[in-house]
Amino acid sequence: MLGFSFIPDGIDHVAQFLILGALSVLLVSMAKAGFGGGVGLLSVPLMIYACGGRSQLANGIMLPILIVNDYVALAAWWRKWNLRPVLLMLPGMVLGTALGWAALWGFQQLDVSGASVQQKQADAGLMLGVGVIALGFVVLQVVGLRRREPLPFRPVLWQGACVGAAAGLTSTLAHAAGPIANMYMLPQRMAKEQFVASTLLYFWIGNQIKLLPYGCLGLLSADSVGGSLAFLPAVVAGTALGVYLNRRVGQKQFLGVVYVLLALAGAHLVINAVQKLWFS
Repeated sequence: MLGFSFIPDGIDHVAQFLILGALSVLLVSMAKAGFGGGVGLLSVPLMIYACGGRSQLANGIMLPILIVNDYVALAAWWRKWNLRPVLLMLPGMVLGTALGWAALWGFQQLDVSGASVQQKQADAGLMLGVGVIALGFVVLQVVGLRRREPLPFRPVLWQGACVGAAAGLTSTLAHAAGPIANMYMLPQRMAKEQFVASTLLYFWIGNQIKLLPYGCLGLLSADSVGGSLAFLPAVVAGTALGVYLNRRVGQKQFLGVVYVLLALAGAHLVINAVQKLWFS
């Protein structure tokens, strides 16, 4: 009964909201805890479906859940991160978050003026770009397996800043920076524990910063925070399952799972974006 009291106003199909929303949170919690980061991308579309197509409500629900996930999962991987690549991303992340803030404000003005079609097209274009980049990255990695083992990638400041800006922008707009962070972290060939902890640390910092634009834009409403509270049990279950699977899967198998899920997430984004741009 307590969970039902947190359901946002205007939700017509309560069962759909609870089932799809819980699945969304379970997937992103597993990804945050270190198993198959690419699968976390599926959580945002699922939450939008759960909210009956209300993307702003879905984004508002997801941010507190992501932050709770960050704190819970960070405790499991405490101080196992590689701090250098994370620090290189931070200047760009701040810039990307600011650009995402401006874009979200612009989208809200489009809604006010009745131009929601333009907003949907812009959002679909962003998702199409992220999806194509994710698929291209996976293809390059598969091709590279046939060659000699390449040297680990060691980023410099401008490279980290560019990736951070792209991740900050997509994360602010749609919580969809997972493929970008993976494409930056994976070629550095860290141990899987260090890879998970470093990626998690970056998003822990980024999600705290996103609280400012989301709060100013009114996305953190009583409805959205209540919806987040309704799914807290799924956060605990998903985090525990993600940590369990990560620690029982070998390094090569782990990377294979990440690449497969990244490809699936990229394909999902491309197909979804094409449907929105050309068939709606």
